[in-house]
Amino acid sequence: MKTIYLLAVAALAVQPVAAGTLKGVVKAQLSSAPKPEVLKMGEDAACAQKHAQPVTADRLVLDADKNLKNAFVYLKSGAGIEGQTFRPPQEPAVLDQKGCLYSPHVLGLMVGQGLKVLNSDGLLHNIHLTPKANKEFNRAMPAISKKIVLPGANFAKPEVMIPVKCDAHPWMGAYIGVLPHPFFAISAADGSFAIEGVPPGSYVVEVWHEALGARTQNVQVGEGAAIANFTLAK
Repeated sequence: MKTIYLLAVAALAVQPVAAGTLKGVVKAQLSSAPKPEVLKMGEDAACAQKHAQPVTADRLVLDADKNLKNAFVYLKSGAGIEGQTFRPPQEPAVLDQKGCLYSPHVLGLMVGQGLKVLNSDGLLHNIHLTPKANKEFNRAMPAISKKIVLPGANFAKPEVMIPVKCDAHPWMGAYIGVLPHPFFAISAADGSFAIEGVPPGSYVVEVWHEALGARTQNVQVGEGAAIANFTLAK
């Protein structure tokens, strides 16, 4: 019986600690409420006709409580990711061109993961990625072109962030974060985000936003939920 007990204790001792969840809210601290930027879609009548009302830019989207949408939150460093290898998903991330806008406005993918670019508009677009660390990509998408798939080789190195633009429609813009691990998220309309399956440990977490810059904080993640709230000031 004593031997069985000792074996049971040993088995419990080597059980891995359960992964945790990192969640929080991203807010903006501004001296005055931003004026919505109306996009000049009248430059292409086919784009303007896709919207019943004027369209505002996704560059700075806040709710009534100054919660910030489209912030990219990710683990920047920490023992649970450094020196570790994470396999990228076989399925590519997806970026659509819909209503002469990029959807989503901010997205993340892993190093070595592909990117599928859709053309739901049925109009001439041009997908133009302008990275600093990875390969530049610039290709027209005619109205009959439904998709382009960029292979994982185009995203061989970590990079936060890669700007995306359409040379045919200058108001179109998006950003892609490329990471060597899957621990990232984009804040929702209420500023909330959640990163699940985080290995326990101490991390530096960074939030990035195209208009308000970046900020980091130290976070301890264990079993259950850890909180990291951010406030970005302009």
